[in-house]
Amino acid sequence: MYELRREKNGRPLLVGHRGAMDIAPENTMPSFEAGLAGGADLLELDVQLTADEQVILFHDTDLQYKTGIRGQIGDFTAEFLRTLDVGSYFDPQFAGLKMPLLKEMLTWAKDRVALMIELKHGPIFDPRLDHEVVHLIEQHGMEDQVVLISFDQFALRRVKQMNPNLTVSLIYVGRFCDPLAMIGNMLLDALSPATDFLTQDEVQRIQKAGYACTPGGFYWDYPTLLNWGVDTISSNNPAAFSFG
Repeated sequence: MYELRREKNGRPLLVGHRGAMDIAPENTMPSFEAGLAGGADLLELDVQLTADEQVILFHDTDLQYKTGIRGQIGDFTAEFLRTLDVGSYFDPQFAGLKMPLLKEMLTWAKDRVALMIELKHGPIFDPRLDHEVVHLIEQHGMEDQVVLISFDQFALRRVKQMNPNLTVSLIYVGRFCDPLAMIGNMLLDALSPATDFLTQDEVQRIQKAGYACTPGGFYWDYPTLLNWGVDTISSNNPAAFSFG
């Protein structure tokens, strides 16, 4: 398993959001290389399942904005998707960048940097994604170098059933009277609330219950969150972040 808790690591871990998405196109190798060079402890990325059941890195539900092609990842084969340019939308200097496959990313990251992999489900909920991701992680011998996150509790439950040694975290957005009630009898290692709904009390309740608090989102009041004692800090440009 991968340890996320601040009390075990001695400090919050720095997560590079989609690599370093302020510096280079998200979920591409230049972005991950920038995130690693910027000091990230983990690189966060998004995975989806192609029509031919390969796991590929891409965030959006629709391809239109980043590639100019209408449709979803699951409508096309990996071979076709890897002909698409996913760099030009960001800046012409990145023209020609291709979507990485998860197996390529795992090979690149192994023993170099940990990965926080978001299982992107919806509007299609295909359990084959979870099975393929777990299989690839096991194939690369990286159970202790990855964290799997998702909005989908069913997906995380499947992951834990397939391999209890994998670290998993549930992403959620909103303020709840009892966020721990969402867990039920699920086996989780962390909770990932949205920062713009987070409170200090919620951080403390999550940690007191034995879970890491690994917040996500686009709103980051770093001094406040560090003062609250969160277990991870996320940045779109890890090189620009300072724990001081």
